[in-house]
Amino acid sequence: MKKLLALLLAGCLSFGLAACGARTEPVETPPKTEAESKAEIIQSIIDDMTPAEQAGQLLMADFRKNADGTGMTALSAEAKEAISAYHIGGVILFAENLDTAEQTKQLTADLQAAADLPLLIGIDEEGGLVSRLDKSNIPHTPIPAAAEIEDATAAGQTIGEELAELGINVDFAPVADVNTNPENPVIGTRAFSSDPKEAAEQVGEFIRAMEGTGVSACAKHFPGHGDTAMDSHDGATYVSHDMERLRNVEFLPFREAIAVDVDFIMAGHIQTPNATTDGLPASLSPELLGILRQELGFDGIIITDAMNMGAIVELYGVGESAVMAVQAGVDIVLMPADLVEAAEALTSAIETGKIPKERVEESLTRILSLKYDKGLLV
Repeated sequence: MKKLLALLLAGCLSFGLAACGARTEPVETPPKTEAESKAEIIQSIIDDMTPAEQAGQLLMADFRKNADGTGMTALSAEAKEAISAYHIGGVILFAENLDTAEQTKQLTADLQAAADLPLLIGIDEEGGLVSRLDKSNIPHTPIPAAAEIEDATAAGQTIGEELAELGINVDFAPVADVNTNPENPVIGTRAFSSDPKEAAEQVGEFIRAMEGTGVSACAKHFPGHGDTAMDSHDGATYVSHDMERLRNVEFLPFREAIAVDVDFIMAGHIQTPNATTDGLPASLSPELLGILRQELGFDGIIITDAMNMGAIVELYGVGESAVMAVQAGVDIVLMPADLVEAAEALTSAIETGKIPKERVEESLTRILSLKYDKGLLV
């Protein structure tokens, strides 16, 4: 009997349950969620990329002038070729690129058309002294320096709407530094306040409003440029405080930025010799970027401050610093002093595994995820 039952069971298994009288129902595959579809699209793009294409997405370049020294207000053949040849993922605009509203819209459209994948197009539009629009013929609403802004929500919304109209999708603002040093040569009224809690509140309001317009905000300059005695444009810059002080003062506006889901945080070229041990500026420091990721919980895009500044070019090679930044945890290298050298160094580091595959894919996923959320990839 046992042998017969075993044979009957084997037969059912061989010919299928339907052959033994069992009813089968079609199995319906549940529809993919939006998050699953997004992840699948992004991973498919990454899987199809060459190392050079991956490296390009980690770069945001500037094309300020034409070969004859005039401002590049129309896409030049040289810029078009560089964007295509090095698969550039982003471009930052300056006053030299801006004239009229129609001209700027045409330029941003032409930049997008030149790219393999849609670009993140950024600008420094803080208000006050740091306003590229003020130096153009583009009609816009004048915004005072952060310390003089009465309504951070209105300021963030106004700037965001006006940039979006021009085809610009990233603003390197607000300044999230705390202006605690009256002798600071570079921050001053660019910061909202000398009080960390007030600065944090204003930073959060500005970011929420700006990102509500579809333009990404970027809190800068982590770990805090407010109490430095030098300008990182000129050379090595230090914050002398220990980690306890950084956590209680300098980090507060960045914590608030993260709490309101800021898309970008800019890592400054700022060393913290009494708080970290690697002796590196934040833009190249695994320690400081690790704190930003793990302790502060930021999972958005980390972008360096401009890599053509004295704090970098005086101490590190162009290709070396680009690779160091990505190894440390940076997602986008901004304005390397030599675009070709940086692109080739990153490509080589990806090909050889000097930058691990997992590290590269983390950054690519963040970058492409933001582009997807902006509707650029679909």
